[in-house]
Amino acid sequence: MTLYLLPNLLHETADPKASIVPVIHEVIYRLDGFFVETPKVARQYLKHFDFERLRDKPMESIAKNVELTLEMIDPLVRGENWGVISDAGLPCIADPGARVVSLARRAGVKIVAYPGPCSITHALSLSGFDGNGFTFHGYFPKKPSPLPLGIHIFIETPYNNISTIEALLGQLKPRDILCVASDLMGENEEVVVQKISEWKSDSNLKRFHKRPSIIILQIR
Repeated sequence: MTLYLLPNLLHETADPKASIVPVIHEVIYRLDGFFVETPKVARQYLKHFDFERLRDKPMESIAKNVELTLEMIDPLVRGENWGVISDAGLPCIADPGARVVSLARRAGVKIVAYPGPCSITHALSLSGFDGNGFTFHGYFPKKPSPLPLGIHIFIETPYNNISTIEALLGQLKPRDILCVASDLMGENEEVVVQKISEWKSDSNLKRFHKRPSIIILQIR
């Protein structure tokens, strides 16, 4: 009767040895099923283990458009052990896994979390910004409002990267600093940190098109 939170890789080309702690290789075969954000992505994750031993175990979708009910965690209440697999990084951090954890906690189910990669903190570490205080906003709002001084972290849909960066260049002050961290932990990882005045002379913004990215702003 335990729910295990299983960190996924940040990028499909990331080294599993740098993302999956060894104890998961022991625990995963004892699980009776999985709550997953996207079944296809979850199966790719399971292929980093002995897939033949895992392929037939049940999967329940916990995507944002799926209504979760207490009945979904009945197997846990009956004594089974299940895992949560997000599409990337830590379950429940900017991720629909938080909903199943909330249900499990209400039902008195034990919850175990393992360390692993998180795109938000990974990008912040690589940016060089002061991590003592920051605000994570999730996705960029359709109608952004002025941001106070400090560090602000956003995620973005990959195909919106260029339009978002261009909008920021038109809204922010020249002395503000923008960090774009793309393909984190992947073979083509790229982290660019520049003042807005420097970004405006960057002629190759198209290189960020359709690349999974974290965007960090230092408002000064």
